[in-house]
Amino acid sequence: MDSQTVKNFIDNYWGSSIIPGLAEFIRIPAKSPSYDADWEVNRNLESAATFLASWAEAQNIPGLTAEVLRLKGRTPLLYIEIPGYSKDTVLFYAHLDKMPEADGWDEDLGPWKAVLKNNRLYGRGSVDDGYALFSFIGAIKFLETYKIPHARAVLIIEASEESGSYDLEAYLQSLHKRIGQPNLINCLDVGCGDYERLWCATSLRGVVEGTLKVDMLERSVHSGIASGIVASSFRVLRMLLDRIEDSSNGKVLLKSCSVNIPNEVKQQAKTLAEFLGPKVYSHYPLLKGVEPVSEHIDELILNKTWRSTLSVIGAEGLPQVKDSATVLRPSTTLQISLRIPPGAKGKEVWDELAQVLTAKPPYGAKVSFTSPTIMTGWHAPHMHAWLQDTLQQASENYFGNAPMYYGEGGSIGVITMLQEQYPQAQFVLSGAAGPNSGEHGPNESLYLPAAKKLTCCLVEMLAAHGARHGTKNI
Repeated sequence: MDSQTVKNFIDNYWGSSIIPGLAEFIRIPAKSPSYDADWEVNRNLESAATFLASWAEAQNIPGLTAEVLRLKGRTPLLYIEIPGYSKDTVLFYAHLDKMPEADGWDEDLGPWKAVLKNNRLYGRGSVDDGYALFSFIGAIKFLETYKIPHARAVLIIEASEESGSYDLEAYLQSLHKRIGQPNLINCLDVGCGDYERLWCATSLRGVVEGTLKVDMLERSVHSGIASGIVASSFRVLRMLLDRIEDSSNGKVLLKSCSVNIPNEVKQQAKTLAEFLGPKVYSHYPLLKGVEPVSEHIDELILNKTWRSTLSVIGAEGLPQVKDSATVLRPSTTLQISLRIPPGAKGKEVWDELAQVLTAKPPYGAKVSFTSPTIMTGWHAPHMHAWLQDTLQQASENYFGNAPMYYGEGGSIGVITMLQEQYPQAQFVLSGAAGPNSGEHGPNESLYLPAAKKLTCCLVEMLAAHGARHGTKNI
């Protein structure tokens, strides 16, 4: 294919079809069910799914069918099929549910407000990962327009990813025969180190989350009278967290989280560290004088991608400072999130975590650890030469630089699920969530030049995949 023809078509298609469609999608407050208890009543997830289905059907791709599936009691799922010209199937995954609003948006921006400014499209769901479906459809549209054969395509767009994808397994089981046996699986829900090349993730961390509560008293009591006799529930929580993390260095102490980091991963981290340098952390909004946890950049990369880390992401039982009183509070609750390395089994980590946190509690405190969220991490299978060569050429054609391969620190539970179901498939995980993208926080935005180039790379990948086995002409 002529790369300039691809660039021109995709650039025009983004301007005429994708940006207006994505802007409309941003305006739908389709919060993930964990952040919208009344999602069934509010029907925002339903609205997002039906809108995306209608948009896809309006692109006039021959044979495309779009169906919003609704298993009882579960969030909707958008299922799209596009006929192909070979015996192969490519499976494309994305999600339509969004994180909640978050505080701190700039005055002219907002979570449900689509704003185009400085080559960025702002709004919740823009880069995480609303653009994904539009990009994939755009790539297929090019191939159909220029009569370039491609494989049958199946698109699965779920609505509970930001809540742990707890509905997806049931859908995959119900769709098993319809999906068939894909030999290429693509996802655009990962990050990128910069906007100058194609980035492909070779691993994902898993995550285990739960609600840890310590109860000490039936009611609050005067701290001047009771402190020193009754332990603070917060101090008991600190003691429990010390069982699972060395707070002096952040090392997680659970045996189930201990894995051997492959030598090729360590070398990949060194290569990436030499390439990115301080860019690994400089785009984070660190306050002046605040430093990363290590001066060794390759260690920072391994920390983020192949080591466990503990975060406290929520708390209850703590009044605001202005409302605080000199009392010992009855209880404190923390929501803890433990990122786990590829190779660690999520269920085994949860079992050990629950046992360690609740066994022989200090001072006989009443301790509970409930509401599990469990995702196991993922390590990519060996990439076939044809695919690696295609991605190399595509990155050079559209970004002007060779691709980079890296470990992703986030979690996408469905990828492990898909690898278990389709062990022979090749995986390409890439994305446009780079510096200043703001995913999960304020000012979320999609950097449009990179998203367009990424769409061009999809064109190259789908064309090469379609040519792998005897394709019939369009």
